[in-house]
Amino acid sequence: MAEITSLSTLSKTSVAATDFLLVANSSTKAAKKLQLQTLFPAVSTAGTSSETIYTSATLTNKNQIVFKGLKSADAKVTVTTASNNLVITLVEAQIDLNACDNSSAGFLKTINNSNWSGTDLAVANGGTGLSAITKGSVLYANDTDTIAATAAMSTNGQLLIGNATNGFPSVATLTAGANMTVTNGAGTITLAASLASLASNLDTGSFNIDLNTNYISDDGSDRGIYVHTNGKTILNDSGSTLTTGEATGQLNIQGSTTTAITIGNSAAYQANYDITTTTSASGTVGAKLQIFAGTAGGGNMAGGTLGLFAGAATGSGNGGNVQIQAGDSASGTPGSVLLRTFTAGGVGTTGLTVDSSQDVTVEVGNLFVSAKPIYARASSTAAFIQYQGAEATTDDGTTAVSAANILTGIVKCTPTADRSKATDTASNLISGLSLTADNDSFDFSLISLATDGTSDITLTGGTGVTLVGNMKVKSQDDADDAGYAGVGRFRIRRTGSSAVTMYRIA
Repeated sequence: MAEITSLSTLSKTSVAATDFLLVANSSTKAAKKLQLQTLFPAVSTAGTSSETIYTSATLTNKNQIVFKGLKSADAKVTVTTASNNLVITLVEAQIDLNACDNSSAGFLKTINNSNWSGTDLAVANGGTGLSAITKGSVLYANDTDTIAATAAMSTNGQLLIGNATNGFPSVATLTAGANMTVTNGAGTITLAASLASLASNLDTGSFNIDLNTNYISDDGSDRGIYVHTNGKTILNDSGSTLTTGEATGQLNIQGSTTTAITIGNSAAYQANYDITTTTSASGTVGAKLQIFAGTAGGGNMAGGTLGLFAGAATGSGNGGNVQIQAGDSASGTPGSVLLRTFTAGGVGTTGLTVDSSQDVTVEVGNLFVSAKPIYARASSTAAFIQYQGAEATTDDGTTAVSAANILTGIVKCTPTADRSKATDTASNLISGLSLTADNDSFDFSLISLATDGTSDITLTGGTGVTLVGNMKVKSQDDADDAGYAGVGRFRIRRTGSSAVTMYRIA
């Protein structure tokens, strides 16, 4: 095996494709050969039709790259090195426009007599065509390729104002029209409206005011009187411009104060109507006057409350009355006062009616008096008139006395022997007699039509019914020593959701 010291030297320039390096794999212990030429760099130019930055014989000694130098062709450009960067700088002072092509740019290389009109450069060549311009004048286009100067603007407030007659602007000041004052200062123009004159002109009724979606306000803020773009009027004590959806009526009052409308108490107006609709023409139905509280905006929010409140007396006088009066009629029937509510199904239903005879009718529902008695003080008529339908009949047997029987108020029976009869269940009695709260009660009579003096009726309690008192109704007996009328009076009292107590009261 040859030693390295005995091998001949191979220069880089003499490396051939047949020269290799021995490479050993540390894992597999396999030996391989690596072509020596592949370790030397190669260069190429990536751009198309571009100049290379290296010499054609750029690689010398196999691994040395030779780059081309960079220099300026003339003094217009300089090339320097700064922080290992090549810096190329354009020297503007070295540019000569005479050496440039102006066939497209159109800039002047020279100025000769053909470019002048008298002593001034023509407009077409970039001049004004004027030999002098007075101080305070303004240039304007007088005609094609002609520039002129206005008169000197030497007076305060002068402006350039278009003049269709001349075709070019004139120097003039603003003229104050009706209700307007113009004050000209040095570089200022002040326009002031004359409100006194404005008011006198508006009084003629010949002028409209365009608020341009703004308010008539006491301090210029967004409050006061606002006329919406849909023509509806809004009164608002604060806030911003309202949307169409918020302005639903012809007059809309919105704000943060408690009282929206206040009506005064001048003696001259006490006999008049405070709020009314106009009288309709002949043959036309009278105009409605309706007041609606606001509908809630969804969710669990409640609808707006509508309240009628009479005035309080702060001294010894009486408080004000709340009057609801239906309309009169010259030859027809006067109107009635109707109190209406919605049912659970969403149907508006009249609950109470006060008609033209002043009769009060509870149309549907019940009449509840929670804390006070009912007084009947009629002196010339019956105190109470109540409905009594046909009485009920229970059989000559053991059939229970039903809630429907008891509801008629009178139950009759003709027993041929002693009979024991149960009442209906407490739940059926509560439902059938409409005993909706504890301590609600109902009275009824049980009449025995038997006349033998021996056929008695004994009531027993159904499920949930507690009995108090003698539950036996004796048959009729007219004997002087008997005294049985054949009738019993009973009262049923609710004591729970499924429990009642029945008392013998007569």
